[in-house]
Amino acid sequence: MALKVFKQVMPVLALMLAVGAAGCHRHEQPPQAASLESAANTPMASLDGFVWQSSAPQSKLDFLLGVECAMAMEAAIKQVAEERGGTVQLSRFAHGWQIAFRDKARPDIVRQIDEFYTQNPEQKKRHVFDVIWTEMVRPAVDAARDTAQK
Repeated sequence: MALKVFKQVMPVLALMLAVGAAGCHRHEQPPQAASLESAANTPMASLDGFVWQSSAPQSKLDFLLGVECAMAMEAAIKQVAEERGGTVQLSRFAHGWQIAFRDKARPDIVRQIDEFYTQNPEQKKRHVFDVIWTEMVRPAVDAARDTAQK
């Protein structure tokens, strides 16, 4: 059943992520030195600090909404499986996201990502998901685990 639900929601998820990244533009050079490409030509793999910082504020919020929707679908699949006596574990990313951002609004997460790239301009080639995981999610998970162990 969970697989059936997953197959039904996957096209919606893909569309949400595409819409979230629609305002992103890829730059081979810093934004002030490069011309913008069409959003349709921007692959998700190129979502680094240059792209992030040159994206419109609403595009950043839309991207995070897409990520949150993907994790909400994952949680829904888990819930349906549990209601039917099965078990499904959340991915480490979804579990960590819940820990790291449970009390944060999307604009606050955008500010956190913006601040990282502003304070670390030499790391603008890092993918946004790498920054979210390494700099925000994993430290929050580690802190929660340390607190639970005390």
